Amino acid sequence: MNIADLRQTLKTCNDRFIGIRGEHIYYAVERAMDGQPHLLLMDCNWAERQTRTLADYCINRQDYVLHCFLFAENILLIMENGGSEAWLLKLSRYSGEQQSLRQARFAGSFVKCSALDADHVIFYSRASRMDASLFREYSRRTGYMQAACLYDMKQDCCWSIQDARICAGAELLTFSGGGEQKLLLTQTGGTEAEKRRDYRNRRFVRSRQEDSISVCSLAEFIAEIEQETSRIPMQQLFRAGISGMVRYVCMDSESLYFRALDFPSNEQHVFAVSRHTGAVRDAAALTLQPEEPDARFTAEHGRFFRLTERADGQIDVQGFLNSTAQISYDAEFGEMVSCLDDRYLVLRDILKDDTDTLIFSSVCDTKTGQVRQFEGNCAVQENVILLY
Repeated sequence: MNIADLRQTLKTCNDRFIGIRGEHIYYAVERAMDGQPHLLLMDCNWAERQTRTLADYCINRQDYVLHCFLFAENILLIMENGGSEAWLLKLSRYSGEQQSLRQARFAGSFVKCSALDADHVIFYSRASRMDASLFREYSRRTGYMQAACLYDMKQDCCWSIQDARICAGAELLTFSGGGEQKLLLTQTGGTEAEKRRDYRNRRFVRSRQEDSISVCSLAEFIAEIEQETSRIPMQQLFRAGISGMVRYVCMDSESLYFRALDFPSNEQHVFAVSRHTGAVRDAAALTLQPEEPDARFTAEHGRFFRLTERADGQIDVQGFLNSTAQISYDAEFGEMVSCLDDRYLVLRDILKDDTDTLIFSSVCDTKTGQVRQFEGNCAVQENVILLY
């Protein structure tokens, strides 16, 4: 367990934590130099406690919003101002060398983006004043208020996405497995509360919103979009209609994990899908027995925990899948963020009033009883606790 403190570094809304790879923490900061704002891409080696500037760019426009993506070999920076274009900058994460700089143009106004890899980005857009009539016709024909397109940096080309699942906002997650990059597509038919309500009112509900989780290779996914396929062929892993729910939870180096809930029986299970073979197994039952106290479940990086609040204000943490933790902490420290090595609890407490929000992070060594508390937020990646 290691702690990296960037609270004095990430100070403004334009400062961005990008990610962690091994001993390296990557982040971007905006700083004024000679009266001109600059964007600095930084590499902090937390083991050697050394920081270096990978890249330095002078900012010509003040209204940009920065989106950062970290990949095995590259860092991708996307800058946009809510209009119909975005700048994409690809850099080596080792040297900071600029490998590609492109300007993507698309119809409508920027809503969000999702990088599939260092060369392919999906842009979502909605109607702008210039494209109002185009989007009215698009909405009339598809029923969707937003459009999606795939931008290929190598070809410097943008393809309109025809698959309705993506235009409707399906979540996309890329991962490696079986020697290739794969893509997980998750459609949800509402929140758990909404799906429970629809199940209770199923005799009167006309819409049959369902959850569906599918997978395919990333290369095939990109090729199908470039061929303007109306529905991309994918292998369906799970489906839940009005009588149930299925959700992606997390992944580790071997498996993807999903929570499945059956409303008639109220049974819940964790299913694990091998990243390499696609084999599915029932990994754990979440259903509480009648004699068991109420509990909540949480998971991160493939480790699952049961949290039970006691009358004395203590919260018991019991690991039941890929964890053997049997520890407790005082509820006054807030919500559990992570549990490292079945020993170190990372907790977050958020205090709010009418004007301010204060966040406190705590690291509890449950073996020695030592508690370290910090003012500020935290994140956990690769056994590193990042304070910011």
